[in-house]
Amino acid sequence: MNETPSDQPDERPATTPNPVPVDQNLTQQLADCQQQLQHVKITLAEAQRVLAQHRRLEDERNRLLEQERQLNELKSNFVLLASHEFRTPMMTILSSASLIGRYTSPVDVDKRERHVQRIKTAVGSLTSMLNDFLAISQMDQQALTAHPQPLEIIPFCREVITDAQVLARPRQRFQYQHTNGPIKFLQDGQLIKPILLNLLTNASKYSAEDADIYLTTTTHGSQLQITVTDQGIGIPDTDKDKLFINFFRGRNAIHVQGTGLGLYLVKRYVDLLEGSISFTSQVGEGTIFSVQLPITPLPQ
Repeated sequence: MNETPSDQPDERPATTPNPVPVDQNLTQQLADCQQQLQHVKITLAEAQRVLAQHRRLEDERNRLLEQERQLNELKSNFVLLASHEFRTPMMTILSSASLIGRYTSPVDVDKRERHVQRIKTAVGSLTSMLNDFLAISQMDQQALTAHPQPLEIIPFCREVITDAQVLARPRQRFQYQHTNGPIKFLQDGQLIKPILLNLLTNASKYSAEDADIYLTTTTHGSQLQITVTDQGIGIPDTDKDKLFINFFRGRNAIHVQGTGLGLYLVKRYVDLLEGSISFTSQVGEGTIFSVQLPITPLPQ
């Protein structure tokens, strides 16, 4: 039986379907998304930078506001201090000057001398306060720097004690001893003097009228140790951490005339000389201040 062409099997090779082409639109969308994501990242980084800058500016603004508040408080304290502390010696000067004019007789010599001494003490107190304010201003303006010069500690301390004695209470005595080490070295005596003077007058203020106040100095290697000891009213434990703050007065010292600047200045001078200061104190028993200062020894 003859086969028709349609009945014969198709022996042509099978053809593979063409691959489906990648969607160009999808690729473009992906690229756009990646670009947008990169833009978001850049925008986010910029926002974080701006936010950090804003925080820094906010912190700086708060710091300046706090500084302004402290400055205003300092000005208020100064006005209050000046109106009170300056008034007392000025009234002393005025009253003594008026009374001196009445003592014209030769038998009134002792009375005149007593009032002259009161005037000298009041003037010394005013001068000391003005010097304190000037020193603070110079320190704040960084106008004070150390200039080491040859210094002989024993005559130097005796000279400071002479100055302190003028401001001391009646019958108080300053006892000085250099206990050990070389007495000649390099250091800035102009900056050591207010440290000593403030510590000695402070001890005088808070001690009894007939008390002894002790000053000792010791040198060892490249260190000078200064110790001032009194048997005064002492410092309450609750006040010890505030002792070197400007205008601070201890709760048991309110009745004693003072500016609250003495120990603050001592600490500033000690820091300026790259030294250190410490103290121990018991209420009713007294206080010991110890100052350590670097020195350069000289041939004896």
